[in-house]
Amino acid sequence: MDLEKSTTATKSSVRRGGDLFIVDNSVEGWSGIRYLQEWCDLAKSFDIATGFFEIGSLLALDGKWQGLEKIRILMGGEVTSSTRKALLEMVRDRATGHLNTSLEGDKDDNPFLRGVPAIVDALKTRQIEVRVYNREKFHAKAYITHAKMEVIGAQALVGSSNFTRPGLTQNVELNIQVQSGREVEQLQKWFDEHWKVAEEVTDAVIQVVERHIREFTPFEVYAKALFEYFRGHEITASEWENSQSRIFPVLDRYQQEGYGALMKIAHQHGGAFLCDGVGLGKTFVGLMLIERLVLHEGKRVVLFAPKGARESVWEPHLRRWLPHIGGVSGGADFSNLAVFSHTDLDRVGSFPERFRRMTELADVVIVDEAHHFRNPGNPGRDGGGGQDRSRYYRLYDLLDGSIRPKTLYLLTATPINNRLADFRHMVELFSRKDETYFARTLGINNDHHPDLWRPERRLPHRLCKGLFIDKRTDIL
Repeated sequence: MDLEKSTTATKSSVRRGGDLFIVDNSVEGWSGIRYLQEWCDLAKSFDIATGFFEIGSLLALDGKWQGLEKIRILMGGEVTSSTRKALLEMVRDRATGHLNTSLEGDKDDNPFLRGVPAIVDALKTRQIEVRVYNREKFHAKAYITHAKMEVIGAQALVGSSNFTRPGLTQNVELNIQVQSGREVEQLQKWFDEHWKVAEEVTDAVIQVVERHIREFTPFEVYAKALFEYFRGHEITASEWENSQSRIFPVLDRYQQEGYGALMKIAHQHGGAFLCDGVGLGKTFVGLMLIERLVLHEGKRVVLFAPKGARESVWEPHLRRWLPHIGGVSGGADFSNLAVFSHTDLDRVGSFPERFRRMTELADVVIVDEAHHFRNPGNPGRDGGGGQDRSRYYRLYDLLDGSIRPKTLYLLTATPINNRLADFRHMVELFSRKDETYFARTLGINNDHHPDLWRPERRLPHRLCKGLFIDKRTDIL
């Protein structure tokens, strides 16, 4: 019976080019996997030289390779190295990359990787040994089969097929069988010489392969599922507020609601008013805005406050509650927060240039005690600026959205001091005097009534509702 099998394997009816026995994975010819399967029945050992090695090739021989006493696999290294440490790092990277990829592909048809545990056991007992030749680039492909029966002897298959599933089953390859005892002996000598100087990596291969067959506890499976589910998940604002914010847990419920409404209104209109009365915590809502905008949204924020409030309220609170943000002396070295006094808008020296940079770089401007900007004042000589340009118009220039869009938050307990025009002037800091600014969002069109803002006229209810956050009373 063995002699009949040897005749099939060595004297195939598929012959091309005279007496050559060709293995090319063609439909009408021989595949590499069929050739090795038949030799598993006849041989006692395999010596395999390959540029690449995949576990899938052994899985394709499952039930057959187990009958062999020894399999030696000599594979190539993609780089050369004279040190063991560098070699092992290379092998781990290469094995992890190539073996992991091939094993993941094998899971499509074999989800539980049946047959892999037997391969791991064979690697551990050294029934299968793996070495890497790293002295030069190794791209050889040869399969030397040592028959159990002396009458058959050793033979070899030499060509282009790597010891991988595609190389043995799918790719168009060209391999020819070498049957001459003298020629096979020369091939064996070549293999042994390279095997002796190659680096032992069987344990490294075991480490890579074992990860794919290790049994996982239900908790590990659950944790991995959660990890994959949340991979790349961008934390939402509400998640950030409840898990990372320092200010949000300190706020009272009405302050949290006011902060949330401010963000919503400003997102819709480009500006919003916080009009809580004195002592109701506008500063803490402002701190919450700063923390959210700087840390969660990565915005550049500029804060303007009266000099007294800046020194006695804002800077101490920023140091205490948000020291990691910086923006004040003694704060963080790198900060997206800049703090100024209202009066800084009038100063000369470096300040005009600094404010020009704010116009180019700032994303958000927060103004405390915003009613200080209820009157436009002097626009400057011919409206073009200059030393006599009012503080209002200097802020107006800084908020120029044509250079960089900005969101404006105005904090004041008294948005209207004397007349409705007070409020209008503050609104125009972000509406830019566009009479149709609220036409789309609030349905307030330009009705060509210039007396709309006169004291005897009531402010349209929709504009009040759209821009004000007032927790005390209906301020109008």
